[in-house]
Amino acid sequence: MSTRLETLQRLMNLYAAVEQMHSTELQRITIAVHEAQRAIEMEQSVAQTARTDGREALSAGDRAGWMMSETQQETAGWRTQRLEKIRLERQELSDAAREQYVASRLKKEQMKRVYEEMERRTAVEEGRRAQSTSDDLFLSRRRWTDATEMAEENEHMKAS
Repeated sequence: MSTRLETLQRLMNLYAAVEQMHSTELQRITIAVHEAQRAIEMEQSVAQTARTDGREALSAGDRAGWMMSETQQETAGWRTQRLEKIRLERQELSDAAREQYVASRLKKEQMKRVYEEMERRTAVEEGRRAQSTSDDLFLSRRRWTDATEMAEENEHMKAS
């Protein structure tokens, strides 16, 4: 039975390693999503700054400055759109990684319960074996004692 427990222990360790691998992958992808979100926020900040600069350039009558700010706004808008696509792709990957992690965690927990149940059964069976051995020893001593007493009684009866 101990070889079964050892095998289950190895399987449980394997499931734990797979869960850890999926956890690490989920963390990596989640960080990538956050990086994309920060890049989007930075581009939005650049666009906001360009709008402010454009208004100031218009107020000052600086046509070249206004055109430069318009170009910066458009460029920031394009980058924001491209980054949003990247963020959505990464979010999908993150969702898939989360599902995979949850599934591997459930499998690990199931394997842990199987191992604990097998461990409990093994302990009960070993207890039964020990009790059976103890009972057998007690009965064999009892038989020997009874046989010895019977032989002594027979000798005593023959002597009288």
